[in-house]
Amino acid sequence: MRVYFHIRTATELILDPDGEEQDGLEAARIEAIACVRELMDYIWRKKSPVGRQFEITDEAGHVLLVVPFTEAN
Repeated sequence: MRVYFHIRTATELILDPDGEEQDGLEAARIEAIACVRELMDYIWRKKSPVGRQFEITDEAGHVLLVVPFTEAN
């Protein structure tokens, strides 16, 4: 399944224009957490992860899963 990893902050939605193929929602959740961990150094230095989340959507734009950045702690 093709999913998109949009990032929601308190003030904006940063769209993932390309998306990627995943083997289901659990695989997408694991990928989102891995991405947050890669970004964690920047996030903790510059901005708090609180209030930030991945909104994982399908090709039609329907939100399938929300993964708060704090879940990667």
